Amino acid sequence: MPDFLYEERRFQLVIIGGGPAGIAPLLAAHHAGQLDDLLSAGVAIVERSGALGAGTIGHYAINSDSSGATFVDCLRSPVPTPLTALYDHPLAKSLAAAGDGAVPLRDAGRFLALVGAALEAMVRDDAGCAVLTCHTACHVHRDRDGWRVTVRDEHGNQRVLHARNVVLATGGHQPEERLAAERVGGATLVDLCGDRLVQSGDVLGLGGLQRMADRLSGLDDPRVAVVGGSTSAAAVCHALLNRMPTVRFKAGGITLLHRRPLRIYYPDAQSALAEGYTEFDEDDICGISGKVFRFAGFRLDSRELIMQARGIGGRAPEPRLALHCLRRSADPQALGVLDRADIVVAAVGYRPRALPVMDMDGTQVRLLSQTGPQQPLVDGQCRVLDGAGTPLPNLFGIGLSAGFVPRGALGGEPSFRGQANGLWLWQKDVGGLIVDAVRRPPKPASRQPLQENVDAWS
Repeated sequence: MPDFLYEERRFQLVIIGGGPAGIAPLLAAHHAGQLDDLLSAGVAIVERSGALGAGTIGHYAINSDSSGATFVDCLRSPVPTPLTALYDHPLAKSLAAAGDGAVPLRDAGRFLALVGAALEAMVRDDAGCAVLTCHTACHVHRDRDGWRVTVRDEHGNQRVLHARNVVLATGGHQPEERLAAERVGGATLVDLCGDRLVQSGDVLGLGGLQRMADRLSGLDDPRVAVVGGSTSAAAVCHALLNRMPTVRFKAGGITLLHRRPLRIYYPDAQSALAEGYTEFDEDDICGISGKVFRFAGFRLDSRELIMQARGIGGRAPEPRLALHCLRRSADPQALGVLDRADIVVAAVGYRPRALPVMDMDGTQVRLLSQTGPQQPLVDGQCRVLDGAGTPLPNLFGIGLSAGFVPRGALGGEPSFRGQANGLWLWQKDVGGLIVDAVRRPPKPASRQPLQENVDAWS
C-alpha cells in the first residue's frame, strides 16, 4: 500500500508493537478461525524493529518458562493457512520434540521470528491492512470515532493512522525510579547496595552473565543476593548456577530474598500430594483445569531449582542456593546477606512502557499504571485504565507488565493476586478477549456527553 494512503484510511485495529505480545491477538484469531475476518476489517501493525514476531525474547541467555509444545501450539487453526504449514519446518519440529520441557529462549526467538514473517505476509496480502516496520509510535490521540495514532519512520517522517481500536503491546522495562522505591529492612536497596546493585534484566540480557562472571571470577567465595520472588528471580539464580562455569559458588553462595511464598506448580492435586507437597487448599486450584498454582507456581527450570532448594519430592538438595523470606519489619539476617554480597540483583518486576495517551482536548491522560509502582495498565478485559480506574474506550493493552489478572472463564486459582504473563495465555484467552471486543459491533451513539457515557465506546 503506498505511504500516502495511510492518512486517508481508517483501520478497525492498530496494534502498536509487533513482538510476541503484539502478534498474540492475531494468533488468537488464527486459532479460532477468525483471522481472515479480522484482517478484512482492516488491521495495521506498527513495529520499531525491522520484523514482526520475536521482539527481544531471543536476547535472553536462559531457557523458557513455557514448554516447547506450547510455542508450537500457536500454529493451530481449524483451517489450513501459511501458519499451519510451519508445522513441517525443522525449527517447529525441534520445539515440538521438547514436549513439556523448556527450550532456549534463543530458539524460541527464532521460531517467533518465523511466525512473525508468515503473519506479516498474510497481513500485507490484504489490501485493507498495513505493516509498518521500522516505525515508532509517538502517541495516541482520542477522537470521536476512535483514535489517531501518530507514527514516525526511521527517517523522522511522521504520519497519522486512524483507528477504531488500538492495542498497546509496547512491552515492559525496569525503571530506575521503581528500583529506588524498593526497601529491605527499613532501608532502600539503592542506599544499602550502591554500585553493587544491578537489575535482573541486565543480568539475563545480552552479555549480562559474562559481565557477572567478570566481576565474580577470581573471588574465593563469591556471593550474590537476589531480591524478589518472581520467575525472573528464580531464573537469575538458575542462570548464575548453571551458565557461569568460571565462577565457583560455595554453599550458600547465592541467597534468594523473597517476600511472598515460593509456590510450586503441579498439573493436579494428586501429583502434588504424591510428592508430599501440601502447601495448598481449594483456593489454590484452578476450577477449570484442576492445576495447582496454575498462575502463581514456578515451572520448568525455576520450579526444579526451587524444589531442590526446599527439598521437595525427595530431590537432591542444591546447597549453593539459600532461601530467606523477608520480614516486614527489622530483618538483620537479610541486611547481613546484602552487606556480604559482592553483587545484589534486584528482580522486583517490570513496569509497562506505555506511550503517551492524549484526550480529545489534547491533554495527556494520566494512566492508572502511572499512579503507583504496583498499579496495572489494564483491567480484566484488557482495557487500558485512566488514573481513576476508568476504562478508556477501545484502547487495549497486552504483554509483559500490563497487569492482566485472569478471572472467571479464563480459569486460574482464586487465590491468585499477581499478574499473569505467558505466551499461551496471550495467544489464546487474553488475545481472544481483545479480538472479541474488536469484532463486536459498536454500540449505538448516545445523546449523553461522551465523558459521561464511556460504555457506549467500549
